[in-house]
Amino acid sequence: FTAFLAMVLPQNLLKAAAHGPVLVELKSGDSYTGTLAAVDNLMNIRLEDVVHTPRAEQRFERLPECTIRGQFVKFIRFPDDIMDRAAAEDASTRSRARGGAGARGRAGHTVNLTVPANVVGAVIGKSGESIKRLSLETGARIEVSKDGPPDATERSIVLHGTAESVEHAKSLIEALVAQRSRAPGGGGGRGE
Repeated sequence: FTAFLAMVLPQNLLKAAAHGPVLVELKSGDSYTGTLAAVDNLMNIRLEDVVHTPRAEQRFERLPECTIRGQFVKFIRFPDDIMDRAAAEDASTRSRARGGAGARGRAGHTVNLTVPANVVGAVIGKSGESIKRLSLETGARIEVSKDGPPDATERSIVLHGTAESVEHAKSLIEALVAQRSRAPGGGGGRGE
């Protein structure tokens, strides 16, 4: 009963079901059974080792993989334990995002990171999506300094959390900075 008491968003449910078996039925009546390989923000689904059963036919066809657009999905069937796993994962993510025990960790580790000002937009992302994703993925709280002169060549980013979450966030941000620095034209602006 605990799975039904907790609100679990469809996106979180799909992420919890990743790499497991699913049955997807389309609005047209066709069904696809396979292993959930990936899902995006528009709920487009990529399946592997697929068995496709058309609605009007008594035959089926095997496909190595397929992508199903989210707008055509009628329903998705998962194994019964997925709701429990998704609710638990969602609760731990919310606890970390609020600065709960998951984010404070053992010692409340803090690291100051300096990055080129022209790549801060890539770290933040369009409407803050990139920084939110980094924070949720690592469990660290990430704050970009807003103070400093407008013509500054570097910006400060402060990372808070467990030593592990801070190190993970630091490595992801450093990789993003290195990637943007190698790209033609430098860092670019927000979300570019």
